[in-house]
Amino acid sequence: MVVEAAVAAAVRAAGVRPSRMNLDPYRNETPPRREVLPGGAVLLSVPMRTAHAVTLGVWLRTGSQDEPSGLDGVSHFLEHILFKGTMKRSALEVAETFDRMGAAVDAFTTKDMVAFTIKVLPEFFVEAVSLLGEMLFEPELDPKLVILEQDVVCEEIQEALDTPEDRLHDAFAGRLYGSNARGRPILGRPGVVRTFNPDLLRQQHRRLFAPANLVVSMAGNIMDGFHEVVAEIFARPDMTEPAGPGFVEDETTTPAAAFIDLALDEADPFRLDMASPIIQTYFEIGNLGIPFHHEDRVPVFLLTNILGGGMSSRIFQAVREREGLAYTVYNYSDMGRDIGLVSCAGSCSPDKLERLEDVIRMEYYRLISESMMVAELDSNRAQIKSQVIFSLEGMVNQMYRAARNEILYGRFLPVSELVDLVDVVSVDDIVRCAKSYFNPDSLLVAVLGPESFSPRSDPRPSVTP
Repeated sequence: MVVEAAVAAAVRAAGVRPSRMNLDPYRNETPPRREVLPGGAVLLSVPMRTAHAVTLGVWLRTGSQDEPSGLDGVSHFLEHILFKGTMKRSALEVAETFDRMGAAVDAFTTKDMVAFTIKVLPEFFVEAVSLLGEMLFEPELDPKLVILEQDVVCEEIQEALDTPEDRLHDAFAGRLYGSNARGRPILGRPGVVRTFNPDLLRQQHRRLFAPANLVVSMAGNIMDGFHEVVAEIFARPDMTEPAGPGFVEDETTTPAAAFIDLALDEADPFRLDMASPIIQTYFEIGNLGIPFHHEDRVPVFLLTNILGGGMSSRIFQAVREREGLAYTVYNYSDMGRDIGLVSCAGSCSPDKLERLEDVIRMEYYRLISESMMVAELDSNRAQIKSQVIFSLEGMVNQMYRAARNEILYGRFLPVSELVDLVDVVSVDDIVRCAKSYFNPDSLLVAVLGPESFSPRSDPRPSVTP
């Protein structure tokens, strides 16, 4: 208590409000250096004086949801095959060269983007980035290696089918998103992957790696000359193949937010049951949400945390702490370019599923009907602000943030702006969003468990606290 009193006295003497003590320095944040290279690629750099290494990411503005009809999984497959050798080096030579430099190289594909990342010491930066550029722009696409990688990707698809969370989420998202391309599995389907040949891959490579579709982001110990070296490698004025969000060839219809398509053929619109020879029952309980440009983006992010984010969240406390119904339970939101979803996910014993569903619905009803105290909202504000600021401490996070801001919003979003958006969210905003996106009477319950569960006679029980 003596220490706490001393700290409080020091704060008062300095005239600083405790809630602003750690946030004020971020109001003077310097945006990344931004340059549009010849050809149209965007180069972003974030110098960090305290960093010992440098990280760089090459990002495509498109992901799996932008793939042409009939080419499901082609973005992810290209992510794989670009590691299988260049016109100058074999896959082993590429791997050995990166290893000799101690470079950490990675890649991933999402529904919105594809990224290739590298982390390396400054003395190896120029050589490592040159090799990365060679790998991305000069792939060999050897027919034998393409066939070999088809085997690898099909194994990855099989592995995902053996992973309950992945299998359930793909089915859950596919049911909610319907005909929207965001419902496609990122990995694609084996039958489609087997059709990819070198000529098709070269065509798709030209489209995806068109300069206008590229964002190059680096952060860390950026030494003199690094920016110019990267600019020279990724300037591609001779590549004019169009790409970007217009990459989709087929128009798709986007369902309205918070509405489940009731016109599903021979399907219960509120239930999706899948049997699997496993012990636990995995569940996703949710609804359509919003895209990341929607005005409710920040309130929904806060609401998701209130419901099932931290240890004090409503769902975590009700399901795990008060009733012991599950070990894993959490809420999340997926916000895409034109559509999104919200969900409560986790796993439990099969005999506890029915009670767990009731408890989740009761918590949603309780928030909608009883509202919430300002203190609870303030606590969640502090959690979200802390998460935002904690994420800026790392060099890799800074590189990710710069690229994602450019791709998703077309501009740099300073921390101060995010903090201000969190601060203006009201209790009324939270309750309104709960009614719109977490309506207990319009939830899709998707289940993967040891047996197929029969739907209740009323799939939307009227449960009140």
